[in-house]
Amino acid sequence: MSYEVEQIIEEIEFPWLIFKLKGSLYTINSKIITSIVMKPDEITYVPGVQTYMKGLIHLRGNVVPLIDLKMLFELDTNEEDDLKSDKEMVIILEKDNSFAGLVVDEVLSVEDITEFEETEEIKKICRDGFVKGVAKGDKNEDVLLIVDEEKIINAA
Repeated sequence: MSYEVEQIIEEIEFPWLIFKLKGSLYTINSKIITSIVMKPDEITYVPGVQTYMKGLIHLRGNVVPLIDLKMLFELDTNEEDDLKSDKEMVIILEKDNSFAGLVVDEVLSVEDITEFEETEEIKKICRDGFVKGVAKGDKNEDVLLIVDEEKIINAA
């Protein structure tokens, strides 16, 4: 069995978190998710960082950089999005003592993935390869875009 196939099988064995961003459904492997929290009111602004970096939050003794996925994925935002911002959620990721908080519109569910396809074409279409494939959940017939959590945590 090739390394790539083994890696895909390993990823499928973990449940996947499904969330909404600008009306589209995304999924992220739950293996490095430590918690999901409401977007805090107090965010420390950091000057001179990428525009998708919303700032820093303090969570359970850790400083966590916040990444606005809409800005990272270059999705258009409008005034309606600003009105919904008080309902935004933050998905906290941790890998090798590095943290990142992903700001999303809404967290929907945790599911097993029944179909998974990671292709180079999708990586080329999606900006900087932050989306690495498509999947289908066992409870949901919609196509889910698979977020590359490791690439995003490295961008933080």
